[in-house]
Amino acid sequence: MGTPLTFGYAAKDATDSATHAMSELLRVVGAQADVAITTRALPSYDGVAQLVHKGELDLAWVPPIPFIALLRNESVVPLACPQRGGTHYHGAIVVAAGAPVGALSLLVGKRAAWVERYSAAGFVVPRIEMAKAGLDVKTAFSSERFFGSHAAVVQAVADGVADFCATFVRLAPNGAVVGGPWIGKPDVEGKLRIFATFGEIPPDVLAARDGLEEGVRERVRAGLLGLGKTARGAELLDAAFGAEGIFVPTVATYEALREAAAAAVQNDLLDIAPT
Repeated sequence: MGTPLTFGYAAKDATDSATHAMSELLRVVGAQADVAITTRALPSYDGVAQLVHKGELDLAWVPPIPFIALLRNESVVPLACPQRGGTHYHGAIVVAAGAPVGALSLLVGKRAAWVERYSAAGFVVPRIEMAKAGLDVKTAFSSERFFGSHAAVVQAVADGVADFCATFVRLAPNGAVVGGPWIGKPDVEGKLRIFATFGEIPPDVLAARDGLEEGVRERVRAGLLGLGKTARGAELLDAAFGAEGIFVPTVATYEALREAAAAAVQNDLLDIAPT
């Protein structure tokens, strides 16, 4: 099978079953691609992106913001995207079930829970949209803290540690909620409500480092795409990525987010002093 490849992903709050599913998924993909693939779970998106850029990871699961940065630096080649309820998901602000909802100005003076600096739905897009609505995001909140995962931020609101959090939500065409990090979790689901949703965010990307031999990349891509064609593959996609399918991404889909994020950096919208 040749030299094993290493697949990296952020897994701060991954369960044992999700970790096992990821390993099994990559075993199946590796068998199809005729290459062994090992996993490396890391605590943050930034850690994954840095190791891909350095060439220490051959393959990686990266969210949109790190993917944009890696693509700009010619560090990665996109292979496939997990498909979850369509090809996009939405950013969302979530508050306690009893909290009022309305204009974004209601969040002024509140305690903010963000996922991490490189999370599109969990930090970047909400900050951009809040600024568009007229909030001075550099001074608006009484405290701000990065919690490291989507599961952690919704738990923080449910526990009363934060007043609101930024995360993702998946919506059906009729607007019904069909996915989110609190859905299906009885201990938190009844304690939360959606305050606002933001646009559509392009999906996460399964990418290969740019220096990986093209033939190997294409075999891995074929193996990933093949997962959607079998019942076992579909089970693994759901368990590892919460996805019902997989597809080849279009780089142009990320251009609007790239421009918005670049403008936000230029205007210092993404700088905070965590407490």
